[in-house]
Amino acid sequence: MNEALFARLASALDHEPVVLASVLATQGATPRKAGARMLIAAGWTAQSIGGGLAEARTIDAARALLAGGGERRELAIDLRGGAGTAGVCGGHMQLALRRWDRHDAPAARRIAARLAAGESLQLSAHDVGADAGAMRIEADPRLLIVGGGHCGAALYDLARHLDFELWIHDPRGEYADPARFPGARVSSGNFAALHDALATPRALYAVLLNRDYPSDVAALRVLAGHDYAFLGMMGSARRIHEVRSALGPALSASLAALHAPVGLPIGAQTPHEIAVSVLAQLLQRRAR
Repeated sequence: MNEALFARLASALDHEPVVLASVLATQGATPRKAGARMLIAAGWTAQSIGGGLAEARTIDAARALLAGGGERRELAIDLRGGAGTAGVCGGHMQLALRRWDRHDAPAARRIAARLAAGESLQLSAHDVGADAGAMRIEADPRLLIVGGGHCGAALYDLARHLDFELWIHDPRGEYADPARFPGARVSSGNFAALHDALATPRALYAVLLNRDYPSDVAALRVLAGHDYAFLGMMGSARRIHEVRSALGPALSASLAALHAPVGLPIGAQTPHEIAVSVLAQLLQRRAR
């Protein structure tokens, strides 16, 4: 979310001013929570703070800021129902609007570059446009998909819409063709290549979707001992037992956080259904 937004902001400022709209705080039921952001220019928008009338009012206020030449404004959105409110969800949103101009482009490029390098950073109150607006932002997490077969390809297909930095590994070269996975980092051959994927300051999610359990064992021998935001493996109860037995007690204990079988229990069967169940579990973890 943050990487794409600030990359777009840095690019756009060479041509026109843009307002960065940030949700500062919420109470009750609201479509987005603190930290949600969107960009608003005279003729386009990018990302969303929740849609509906609340977003329409945010866009109107931002374009008024652009037209009037002001730098910042705070905006309250009432969603508690009644005359003049923006909805009946039941909550309240406090937003900051901050106009970024050409002279802000170097700052936008620095933020975009740090996020692209996988770093987290602090946005200042000036960046956000509110005295109490300083907030920490994170780079997109890395999702390592181990296994480039039907399920791995389906997981990639859906995950590329969900703000993950994607890495794919399969020992079989024909299943690790970069042409099958545009925008992802792809590797093949020995599972030792997974060490490259682990070397990152990003939050790391890893999902094993291998064709056989020896591949799971080989991959987990490399992955063991690292810190993960999430580590999961596909397989039946028997396959999972065989994998843990092959790893041995000590190595298996070091993988106590392994989610196996991976995915929420929604009755998934097809590759894309399995991908939905896995991504739902990843998003659930990321939201925490």
